[in-house]
Amino acid sequence: MSQIYANPLYRSPTLQPQNNNEVNKQQPPRALTAPYTAKVFGGEAKFQPIPTVTFVPATSATIAARLTPLPGGPSVGASATARFLPEITLRPNDAGGLNVSVTPKMQLELNADLTVGIPNILGTGIGVKGGGGASKWFTFNAPQASFNLNPDLSFNVNANFNPALTTTQRIGLNGGVQGSVSSSGFGAGAGVEQAFTHQMQQEFKLGGPGVKFEMTPVGKPTITANLDRTVSISNSYSFLPRTSVNANAQAGPVTVNVGAGISPGVTVKYKVTLSTDLASKTPPKTEVSVSPGVRVDGSFGVGVSLLPRDWPVSLSASVAAQPYVRVSADASYTI
Repeated sequence: MSQIYANPLYRSPTLQPQNNNEVNKQQPPRALTAPYTAKVFGGEAKFQPIPTVTFVPATSATIAARLTPLPGGPSVGASATARFLPEITLRPNDAGGLNVSVTPKMQLELNADLTVGIPNILGTGIGVKGGGGASKWFTFNAPQASFNLNPDLSFNVNANFNPALTTTQRIGLNGGVQGSVSSSGFGAGAGVEQAFTHQMQQEFKLGGPGVKFEMTPVGKPTITANLDRTVSISNSYSFLPRTSVNANAQAGPVTVNVGAGISPGVTVKYKVTLSTDLASKTPPKTEVSVSPGVRVDGSFGVGVSLLPRDWPVSLSASVAAQPYVRVSADASYTI
């Protein structure tokens, strides 16, 4: 392994010798936000100590059904959710500058779960519950816009049509404590829940046409067309424990829910990028990355029960907002 190095802040002009016998060996200053890199076994290892911050102002609509054969007994549920997930990401770029990217996403989630518990222990209104569930997601995103401000004060904007299809599978277990009170058709409740989720994800991303705008401290701004001639395929695995609190209020068929949660976790990702330009003879690029991080979210939703609440079968429709912030670190190895 050779000595670790970092991307420079800028390309300095040629230095003049201090005397006739030697040349000043001063290195150009290092950018504060540049990643640390090293050549390892023919590839490049990279570590970025400055975290990446992602904000997602998510909104969703859900229709859900649940079967409870016996009052207070085990229940089985299924739901379908459509989400709009505009993703705004702030990260340091490899040049030592700042990158902001914006990606609109649409998602469809199918979910099934089994819940068991005691809803009302000795008439106290306090209950415990536990269960497990599985879900399948399909996510589509395009186009993508990114903004880069570099240390030499150059600025560029890239708008690319890079359609991507992501499939996600989740399996998890959860348990919690819930308290509730009710009177004359009105009710309220609150609870704490702990969940452990294993997630596997596959992404297929196709390059496409785009436009680049670039402005430098000297010279005129330029606008050029570009074509991303690549296809990338990636697989990732995540372990996501989550602790959440929630509260709800009911009035007739209407239920209002609010909640918040925190989810530390780690994601391991394997990605292969192939060139579709056969004339270039560009070899495939393989990257393995590890991203530990934490997600903090809040939620607000309103639902309507479409069937009487005392029936063994329930059917409901709801809309919700669930904005969240995710902070993560990045380390990767590329061949």
